[in-house]
Amino acid sequence: FQNGGQIATFNLAIGDDYRDKQGNTVKRTHWIPIVVHGNSADVARQYLQKGSKICVTGKLVQESWQDQNGNNRTALKVATQSFEMLDSKANNETQQPTKDKEKPDPLSAAAEQDGFDDDIPF
Repeated sequence: FQNGGQIATFNLAIGDDYRDKQGNTVKRTHWIPIVVHGNSADVARQYLQKGSKICVTGKLVQESWQDQNGNNRTALKVATQSFEMLDSKANNETQQPTKDKEKPDPLSAAAEQDGFDDDIPF
């Protein structure tokens, strides 16, 4: 960016295995384009590598354009609000959640306030 902002892009593989009518497991992978901005882009560039396990929070964005032949095209991508590295610390010494804007997690804050730390919904 002209203002010095950082951006990183990568594809996230999502496994979607299922069983066919004969009971055989069919492995299927969906590739989702991910866009990371700000300080998180620096962290992504420095620490993420092929096979890194991450959890991404963001907005699904649909882009539209015309290709060279004049055909209308669309694509989906995730504009990341935050991501967390899920690999074990033995594999990644710098495991830490990254967020462009630090916001408290409302669910965690509520759990701390009521004194309960379990995930039971009732």
